[in-house]
Amino acid sequence: MKRAIAAVLIFLGGWAGLSAAPAPPPGAIHLITIQQAITPATTSFLRAALETAAASRAEALIIQLDTPGGLLDATRDIVQLLLGSPVPVVVYIAPAGARGASAGTMIALASHVAAMAPATHIGAAHPVSAFGGDEGNVMGEKIVNDTAAFVESIAQLRGRNAEWAISAVRESKSVTADKALALKVVEIVAEDVPDLVQQLDGRVVRMSKERTLTLHTLGRPVVSQDMSIAQGFLSAISNPNLVFLLMIVGLAALYIELSNPGLVIPGVLGAICLLVALVAMQTLPIRYGALGLILLGVALLVAEAFVPSFGALGVGGIAGIVIGALFLLDESLTDLVVDRWLIAGTAAGVGGVALVIGGLLVKSLRAPPRSLQSNLVGQLALVRVAIAPDQPGRVLINGEIWRARGAVPMPEGAPAVVRSVAGLELEVAPASPASEARAPTRPGA
Repeated sequence: MKRAIAAVLIFLGGWAGLSAAPAPPPGAIHLITIQQAITPATTSFLRAALETAAASRAEALIIQLDTPGGLLDATRDIVQLLLGSPVPVVVYIAPAGARGASAGTMIALASHVAAMAPATHIGAAHPVSAFGGDEGNVMGEKIVNDTAAFVESIAQLRGRNAEWAISAVRESKSVTADKALALKVVEIVAEDVPDLVQQLDGRVVRMSKERTLTLHTLGRPVVSQDMSIAQGFLSAISNPNLVFLLMIVGLAALYIELSNPGLVIPGVLGAICLLVALVAMQTLPIRYGALGLILLGVALLVAEAFVPSFGALGVGGIAGIVIGALFLLDESLTDLVVDRWLIAGTAAGVGGVALVIGGLLVKSLRAPPRSLQSNLVGQLALVRVAIAPDQPGRVLINGEIWRARGAVPMPEGAPAVVRSVAGLELEVAPASPASEARAPTRPGA
């Protein structure tokens, strides 16, 4: 036992030592990569990176960005971090084919230096309204105006093209790297990080109204920072598609466990999936009415398997899941959505299984009743209470005690063969010598 504990402690100590990264040298260029939707996990990662860069007196922090958008609250938090950063921050939309869409546009505008790789694009920051995205709608117009004012103030503070920033919100405009450079949306177009570092050298960066810095990046080491295990886990589960799948899998697994008590594994799996989904929901703007629709839809599909409704409950369950999934996220606070094909595939799969089970149940209920007693004919039994022609006895067959009659006497312990079944009474006869070899043995005392 002591050796096992010691081995665990040595393993944990070694793992901790491996996971603890060495402190970066002063004056280095720090590099982090964000290739995901913007969520609270992204904010936590960026805050930690800025703190590390400031503590080690980094020359600059480069954020290599590729994002489709994300949560508006998380984006505002990141913008505030960048605007108040004591370390120059360079947002670099890369590699080729990457995008700084929606939330990524706001983050790039808030940086001290904005850069893009060739074959990338930036823009499309129009918010999606929870009321249909119609700017004629009062609430939708308020959201658009608020977001437009937000990006305009950022662009003006950093000396970038405020008119284009407003058009990116109001008209969902996007531009390529070369056009962004010509429109003064970004300052640099660089092939890769080494090219970016070279172009940053000697550039004057305005940190505030009274303070400017001249970057000296040539010859500086580039130190990469990665997400912690907790940040990576939270970032992974903040994907709305994964949250939807975890919820469906968790509910299905719990249904299997409740239908077959004692399996354990489905119950444990279902509980874990649902708990992880609940944790992820804390990071996403969930509409709980839509969540209730999904739960109701699953409940109706389960009910279809027990209360045959000729498909009515099943259709209602599928509709609940589809409608709930479509409106699961509050789109006034994010441009993330549950993938439509995932919704369709999940609804079709779960609904198909439930309807098949319901069909089988209906078929079994309509089938004529069948007795298993006829299967006893020809089977061997063991006499437990002696049988006489005028005195019924008892026999043991398939682990059950049955009342039995016989035309000839049969003592206790004798093997017998079932000739017929009359209700709950068997007609037996002595087993033939060939059958005696297969007769059940007397159970031990």
